[in-house]
Amino acid sequence: MEGPYISPMDGPRGAHKSGEVRKPDWDEFCRLQEAARGLIRLVTLSPEYEETPGFIEKAVRAGVKIAIGHTSARSDQIKAAVEAGATLCTHLGNGSHTMLPRHPNYIWDQLAEDCLWATVIADGHHLPENVLRVFNKVKRDKMILVSDSVALAGLPPGNYQAEVGGAVTLTQAGLLHLQGKEHTLAGSAQNILEGIRHIVNIGICSLAEAIDKASILPAMVMGLDNYKGLEIDAPADFLLLNCSGSEITVEKTFKNGIEVL
Repeated sequence: MEGPYISPMDGPRGAHKSGEVRKPDWDEFCRLQEAARGLIRLVTLSPEYEETPGFIEKAVRAGVKIAIGHTSARSDQIKAAVEAGATLCTHLGNGSHTMLPRHPNYIWDQLAEDCLWATVIADGHHLPENVLRVFNKVKRDKMILVSDSVALAGLPPGNYQAEVGGAVTLTQAGLLHLQGKEHTLAGSAQNILEGIRHIVNIGICSLAEAIDKASILPAMVMGLDNYKGLEIDAPADFLLLNCSGSEITVEKTFKNGIEVL
């Protein structure tokens, strides 16, 4: 669940609608969790609200992971969120201001917190190579891949009306942004396998390490049995990949041990 408990400021708010942003509300979240039948396992929020630490403590006690993201929080607010139980950063380096103070700023603050896992969008558009490289050097096995893919992924270039962001443009290069605002991204049009391919091709890590960053490590931080990998008692959900040079293609997909694609 990403939003509505995020920063109202342009930049950190990203493509979220300003009128729907608000401070954390535990009673509201309980109603949403009931409607979702307990399936909300991860919430992205901003620590810039005074209600945030209390919300985090209640969420963690209820078995919900908390990620810091879409924030303009101060250093002390981020530290308070971590002390309350926040354990992840949502697409670190994105959902932020175009210009930040040299230091301190909320990206440095999140990098410096050893217990925070950093999720990153490695689609070749959201973060430049040098930033991905630094994030990986700092976080190592705590840098994991997310796709941020939206429903427009796989469609041809053009202008679209999207649930996230409203009027958006998908460029020939695969960049998805708000119409007329090239620096405000509206999610990604790439899948997570393309993120694996990207960080391998630019030499950040090996293929095996990249696959772990997209599967085993996220499962570990979320407490899912999938972190066991190809072992007895692990969920039999896996891909058979054909890796030839810089190309990585899916040959077969298995869900619960049954081939589905």
